[in-house]
Amino acid sequence: MSLKNTVHLIAYPNRIGADLADLANFVEHKLGRAVGGVHVLPPFPSNADSGFSPLTHKRIDPALGDWADIERLTAHYDVCLDLVLNHLADDSPEFQDYLQKGKASQWAEIFVDVDSLGEIGPDDLAKIHIRKEKEPFRDITFADGSSGRVWCTFTERQIDLNYDSPATYQMMADTITYLAERGVKLLRLDAFGYTTKKIGTSCFLVEPQVWHILDWFKNTAASKGIEILPEVHDHPSWQYAISARGMWSYAFALPPLLLYTLLDGNSQYLKSWLRMCPHNQITVLDTHDGICIPDVEEILPREHIEALIQNVSERSADPILRRSAANVHSVGAIYQLTCTFFDALQGNEDAYIAARAIQFFTPGIPQVYYVGLLAGHNDTELLEETGEAREINRHYYSVDEAEQALQAPVVQRLLSLMELRSTHPAFAGEFELHQSNVSSVSMGWRAGEHCCHLYVDLNFRTATITCTGPEGGEETSFRC
Repeated sequence: MSLKNTVHLIAYPNRIGADLADLANFVEHKLGRAVGGVHVLPPFPSNADSGFSPLTHKRIDPALGDWADIERLTAHYDVCLDLVLNHLADDSPEFQDYLQKGKASQWAEIFVDVDSLGEIGPDDLAKIHIRKEKEPFRDITFADGSSGRVWCTFTERQIDLNYDSPATYQMMADTITYLAERGVKLLRLDAFGYTTKKIGTSCFLVEPQVWHILDWFKNTAASKGIEILPEVHDHPSWQYAISARGMWSYAFALPPLLLYTLLDGNSQYLKSWLRMCPHNQITVLDTHDGICIPDVEEILPREHIEALIQNVSERSADPILRRSAANVHSVGAIYQLTCTFFDALQGNEDAYIAARAIQFFTPGIPQVYYVGLLAGHNDTELLEETGEAREINRHYYSVDEAEQALQAPVVQRLLSLMELRSTHPAFAGEFELHQSNVSSVSMGWRAGEHCCHLYVDLNFRTATITCTGPEGGEETSFRC
C-alpha cells in the first residue's frame, strides 16, 4: 500500500483560514500525529461549483496561494487532489479558442459536438441522467457567427469533454504528469461516470466504455506513481467492481448505514456489510457533497432507508434529487441528504464518537471532512446566502474559529481517536469482526503481538477500546 495507512483530512483550500498557507499551518501545527494525508478540494482557478469548474489543473488560484503551498504539504503528507476529468470551465483557454476558431481549433475535438451525434429524440432524451433542471446541452455561437451545441452535464459554465477523442486523453496524460511532478499521491476522479456519451442510453456509467476509460486512467496514473479514487454515487455494486479492478473505491454505503445503526440501535445490516466490503477502500462519513442514498440501496432495506430520510430531513436542507432530462421537475428518488453528520446524529456527542470509532476500525483508509473534524453544525446562513443546499455543510472557518472549535470536548475525543488510528501498529494487520448481539458492534485489528479492539454499545452509544501499548505487551481499556 503506497498511501499512508492513517487518517486523512478533507478540506477546501480556503475554509480553514483564507488560503492554502493557513490550511497547511493548521494541519502541521494543530493536528499533529492525528493525520497523515490531506485531500485538498480543488485549488485551481475556477468559475463555478466551488472549484469544480477548473480553467486548468496546472495553476493554483492566486487568491489561494501557489504550488509551493501544495508542495509544502506533499513533503510530509499524502496529498490527494481532484482531477475534474468530465469537464473544463467555459473560461478555459481551450474552450475560448474553440469559440474563436470553431472546428479549426486544435482543441475542437476535446469537446462534445452534440449536433454531430445524430438525432436525439424525446425517448433518447428521457433516458439521459442529468444534474440540473434542463437538458444537458448548451447553445454556443462561434466568432464567425455560426452556432452549435456542446454538452454540459452540470452548470452551463462546465463544458463536458469528449472521451471519443485521443486529444482528450493526451490532455489528461499531460495533466497527470504535471501533478505527479508536484508530489501528488492520489487523484480523486470527480464525476467520472458522466464521461460516457452514447445516445440511447443514460449516458452515465455506460458499460463497457466506462471501464475502458477508468483502466486508462489507472494505468496512466500508475506509470507516474499515482493511485486513483474514482468517485461515483450509484448502486453499491459499482464500488465492488472498482475495487476488484485494483483501484481505490469509496465506502459511500457507510454513512447511511451508521446513521441507521446508531439512530435505531441495530447493527444487523452494518455487520453484514462489514463481512463483505472491499478492503482497498476510502471510508467517509461526510464530504463536501451530501449523505448519499443510492450507495446503500439493497444493503439497507427500503423501509429503513425511507425512515432514515424522514428522520434526517427534519433537521437538514432540502434533499438533492435524481433526475432525468425528460421530467426534471418530478419528485424523483432522493440522491443526497444535505446535513452535517454531527447534526444528522442530533448533535449527540457520544453517538458521533461511536460513529467515528466504527469508521476508523472499518477496513480501508479513513478520511475526515473538515466540518466533521470540528463537529460542525448546519450553516443555515450560508445556505440562505447561496441557495445551494450542500453549502449547509461547507462552513467558512477563520483560523481563530477553527482553533477554538478544536478545544471542544467532542473534538478532543475525536482527535485522540484519530491519533490512535493513525499510529497504532495493529491497523497494519488483519481486520476481525467479532461476535456481538444486534444492539452492539465488536470489531478489531491484529498484527502479530499488537491488537486493537472496539466495542460499541448501541443502546448507550458508548465506545470502548481495548488495545496493546505502542510496543505491544499488556492490554488497556478506555472509553472513547
